[in-house]
Amino acid sequence: MEELIEQFPEDDWVDQDLLTRDLAGELLDAEIEAEKERLEFPEDADGSLFSHSDRQRRIAAMVAIRDRHREPNTL
Repeated sequence: MEELIEQFPEDDWVDQDLLTRDLAGELLDAEIEAEKERLEFPEDADGSLFSHSDRQRRIAAMVAIRDRHREPNTL
C-alpha cells in the first residue's frame, strides 16, 4: 500500500529542497580550487577569455561569499 503524500497548491519549486549552506559551501570550495588550478595553467580552454586579475577577483569574491554564509546568524 502506497503512502499518500499531501499535495500543496503552490508551484512545484516552492516545496523543493534548496541548497543547504553546507552543500553550497562545499560547491564553492570545489569551484575555488578549480579556479586556483586555472590560475596555475592559464593555457586552458578559457585562458584567453579571463585575465589573471579577473580570476583572482573571482576567487576573492567566492571566498568572501562562502565565508559570509558559514558565519552563524547571517543570510
